[in-house]
Amino acid sequence: MRKKSKLTPQEQNDVLAVLSLGGSRTAAARRVCRSPHILQREIIEHPRFAEQVAKAEEGIEVLCLSHIRKAVQKEQYWRAAAWILERRLPDRYGTKKANTLTAEQMQKFMATCMQIIAEELPDEKRREQIFSRLAEELEE
Repeated sequence: MRKKSKLTPQEQNDVLAVLSLGGSRTAAARRVCRSPHILQREIIEHPRFAEQVAKAEEGIEVLCLSHIRKAVQKEQYWRAAAWILERRLPDRYGTKKANTLTAEQMQKFMATCMQIIAEELPDEKRREQIFSRLAEELEE
């Protein structure tokens, strides 16, 4: 037996309208005086409504991307092209925060540390304990 929706058809339409304009799910929930938790539960429990929500969210995304794509074709709007590159290829074009490492840099650093430990620590049992602790830390 299907659960009865906590949102009226009008409330569902209002939610979809907010989402199709680019609003967040939180904003959509507030628009109909509901909590974001209730909206999320409605999406989970009602597949048809979930599909409508997905289409509304995808629709605004596609619309915005099409506007950006049109802007990219005009040289004076080069920032639109930069925006796409920053988001599509953040490792190459994204803004780098000071004193941060990429995942690749961190992996190289850890490999170097492990190599140094392996070379400098003659006690194999102690070495394995250290490697085990490092592996545990990386999993967290």
